[in-house]
Parts: sequence; structure tokens; C-alpha cells
Amino acid sequence: MLFEFLTLSGSMYAGETKSVHLATTEGQITILPHHEPLVAKVIAGPVTIVPQSGETQVFASFGGLLEVSKHFTRLLSDEADHADDLIAEHVEAALHRAEAARAAAKGDTEIERAQELVDRESVRLAVARMRRHSGPRHKRPEDL
Repeated sequence: MLFEFLTLSGSMYAGETKSVHLATTEGQITILPHHEPLVAKVIAGPVTIVPQSGETQVFASFGGLLEVSKHFTRLLSDEADHADDLIAEHVEAALHRAEAARAAAKGDTEIERAQELVDRESVRLAVARMRRHSGPRHKRPEDL
């Protein structure tokens, strides 16, 4: 199954996959080859891509739109982070700062923005911890 994961900063993944696991507003789903056509709203959470060859790729995604058609599957998201690029200790520190900002926030807009940061860092931390338990899954150019 051809899968493409696009963000505002560019392509995060493109290639043949065995499966893609992610969370939608309707719950967790797995897309396999020959899946029925579908359009779904994706919510923040891990996106796990199992390629035809190579190591499983895990991303922290912050929502988006999933399109499954007869010929391809595409995930469009504003932003995402690869698990290998997340350092749990740094993300934990960012989460603590976001929680402090939420506690100090005044007014609905400021509280809402602070909560978005808390949610974002929570997803990033969950994915960073997934990587810690399973180890790095892909080689970055600087590791070669």
C-alpha cells in the first residue's frame, strides 16, 4: 500500500507500507492494503508506520486528515515529530513549562493556548517514551 505522510514542513514519509496505525475521532484504526476508501479526522497521538521493508517508523502527530483511496493512503498534518528526534528529558521539561504557563494563564484565549501546548508536549512525551523502550528505529543522516 502506498502511504504518504505530509506536513507543512514537507514529507515525513512516503513509500510502500504493510500497515499504518493511528487515532481518529472514531477511535484507533489500522489501515492495511485494500482498505475501504475512507476520509477521517485524525487526532493527536502516535502514528506508527510499518513499511514493506525496513524498520517501523513512529511519529508524534498533532492531528490532521486521513484519506484512504483505492490507489494510495495519505495523512495530512500541520506538524509531526519522528520518535528518534525526541529526547524524553527535553520533552518533559517542555511539558513542565507548558503546565506552568497553563497554571499562570488568565483569560480564555491564553488558557486555551496553554492547554494546546500541554496536549502537544504530552503526545511528544508519550512517543519519546515509546522509543526509549524500543530503541531507535531509523538511522538519521548524522548517524551514518
